[in-house]
Amino acid sequence: MTMSLENRRAFVMGVALAAGAAAVVIAACSGTPRPRNLLFITLDTMRADRLPSYGFSGVDTPALDRIAAEGAVFEQAFASVPLTLPSHASLFTGLYPHRLNLRDNVATPLAPEFTTMAEALRDRGLMTGAFVASGVLGPSRGLDQGFVVYNDAVAAGCSSAPRARRPANEVVDEALKWIAEQPTAFFAWVHLYDTHRPYQLPSDYQGRYDNPYLEAIAFEDTQISRLIAHLEARRILDDTLIVVTGDHGESLGDHGEDSHGIFIYQEGLHVPLIVRGPGILPRRIGAVTRLVDLMPTVLELFGVAIPEIDGVSLTSFFSRADVDDNLEVYAESLYSQRFGWSGLRSLRADRYKVIEAPRPELYDLHTDPFEERNVFEQKPQVGAAMLERLRAIGGPRGQTLSHRPGIDRATAERVGSLGYVGGGSQPTRVVSSNHEDPKDHIATFNQMMTLQVQNAALFQHRRSGCR
Repeated sequence: MTMSLENRRAFVMGVALAAGAAAVVIAACSGTPRPRNLLFITLDTMRADRLPSYGFSGVDTPALDRIAAEGAVFEQAFASVPLTLPSHASLFTGLYPHRLNLRDNVATPLAPEFTTMAEALRDRGLMTGAFVASGVLGPSRGLDQGFVVYNDAVAAGCSSAPRARRPANEVVDEALKWIAEQPTAFFAWVHLYDTHRPYQLPSDYQGRYDNPYLEAIAFEDTQISRLIAHLEARRILDDTLIVVTGDHGESLGDHGEDSHGIFIYQEGLHVPLIVRGPGILPRRIGAVTRLVDLMPTVLELFGVAIPEIDGVSLTSFFSRADVDDNLEVYAESLYSQRFGWSGLRSLRADRYKVIEAPRPELYDLHTDPFEERNVFEQKPQVGAAMLERLRAIGGPRGQTLSHRPGIDRATAERVGSLGYVGGGSQPTRVVSSNHEDPKDHIATFNQMMTLQVQNAALFQHRRSGCR
């Protein structure tokens, strides 16, 4: 029997209400409060050490400061890859990029056989809505799995060509409309992109600080405050689990990289992770954690069974002050293979971090947190053992990235218009050997990125001026 649209909506609403009631019963029996709603905010290209909640004093972020003061701040959270699409896919599935076979922004989409956080929570009875700011995360890229509503940046506006991005205020406008319509449990994913080059900020934010990256942070914080104010006005703030994190960092010139995508040093992988919600006490957590741990953490807090994945639940950190487990952190970037250079992989275990490269690197992060002294030759046994462990986790050395984009021409052009080299209709290739170390070519990459960003800014300026 085929149900009408009205009946389908009534059925979904009934399931959601029943699930909400079940959550109350479970919480009453266990003594542990469960959240009713989930607000999941991902801040694209957000480097942790540029936020006041992580010790930075150069920008004001009152909304994020409040969430941090009232929740748990993970001081050492790391992404698996410094690129938007594979990092979000890894975050929402709890699986490393090589397990998903999704390695960069123009790879084939997330395959339907992988279970996403949205699918698990939708089946739990939550209404699911996604509000994303970048065409890199368009619905054709696979992250729409499990979302009843997937609102992205594709509105054509004044031309037939879809936009490649939109500002935080527009994203939050759409998210607030949808959240206001939800009378019961919901999962809202809000993705903000303003800290990604080329920067496009409202005039009243330009010139506030000494660089546009900080101005973009301040702008996003203002929009986050609107979300918090709405939840507070509806008196559902304390029933809502709020997760704020980044998909990856930004090099900002460190190690010679102007932006992100090639290197896998700390500045490109260290991201904020702040969690506020029922039963979560304010605290700072210094143990090393990963974005792949977010899916199992959220599912456990909502009472959902955790599938077999790479991540582990972090819920023990919310109730105990003596947990100091440091997890192994696997990371990779094969993006450099699009230019003919070697891909990079890394593993952090306790104090050491190894980077598998044509010239391998080993850092003691306890004494050298900024990765300035490569001690691979001084500690060959440590380096060799860590490389062996890395290959056990990530597979044998020599994995290659397909140079044929797994996206259609229109999507490829949108990705290219966002400043990603190699995101056009044809992958960019530089004449060199895939055995060459990206460290020797970072200046070339920066030059290509600068040109691509300039072209992207010109493209977006023309679109913003159309009538």
